[in-house]
Amino acid sequence: MERPRDCLVAAALFLLIGANGPAAQQAIYDPIAPRLEILQGWEKADRSKPPAEIVAGIYELDYRRSDFRNEIAITIDDAGPNKYLVSILDTLKRHGVKAVFFIIGSYFLDSSGRPTPRARELLRRIVAEGHEIGSHSFWHRRMDEPPYRDDPAAIGAELDRNQAAIDEVLGYHYPIKYFRPPNGAHSTPRYELDKALIARGQYLANWTITAFDWNIRLKNGNPDHLSPDQVLARTLKQAREESGGVILLHGFPTTAAILDRLLDELASASNAKGDLVFSTLDDIMALKYAGRLETSYR
Repeated sequence: MERPRDCLVAAALFLLIGANGPAAQQAIYDPIAPRLEILQGWEKADRSKPPAEIVAGIYELDYRRSDFRNEIAITIDDAGPNKYLVSILDTLKRHGVKAVFFIIGSYFLDSSGRPTPRARELLRRIVAEGHEIGSHSFWHRRMDEPPYRDDPAAIGAELDRNQAAIDEVLGYHYPIKYFRPPNGAHSTPRYELDKALIARGQYLANWTITAFDWNIRLKNGNPDHLSPDQVLARTLKQAREESGGVILLHGFPTTAAILDRLLDELASASNAKGDLVFSTLDDIMALKYAGRLETSYR
């Protein structure tokens, strides 16, 4: 199975040919240069102040300082091996849009550690159709709270357990590139999560545009919830005003129900800079770390 990836060619990128499992070609970011620059700069400065970025990645506040050139990356959290993931994959395929699926390993394994029904089929389909698999932890517990907050070993074990789960379901080693912490919580007292990601060659990948798709009501009822129209309008408004960015969606029934319309509306949206265009998380990262976007540590 071949996984071609078109990315911007820049000093911050290099090609890695996977030797495990099916033949794979993957463009990934050099985890050494930018991170050493950040860490070395921090060590020379006042270490009582936290570094602006200790690990390369996409952060929630990036939209305040970055122009994403109207490029949009679709990311999907919490998908399980069910009919809603099938629907989401079908919709992405119809639109020709690629996404990163941030997978929770415990959703895809049973209590004995074997893949649940359809788990292997659907995880392999994600890869076969050109999407990326990211890690969303094994248990979906916050990294900034016990038992992880003050325990680097627990954080590392959680990352490694999810890598092992994804490998088990796929049937071969899949080199995870991106990690999204549950609830986006990545602040630990001594940067244990950041250091664990650096050690594994992974990148923190939160989001800049929140769709609030977990808060949709498809029928009349709870007044505290948003209608599909409200969710669509809020997402489009953010994408236009922030000149693109990384959109957070979920593998929920409500998301599957509105995704076709959301992708249609994003594809026809524009702002003063021009049309919004679908891109990938790889391309957004390349924009940021190849010097085409202003970053917080430079």
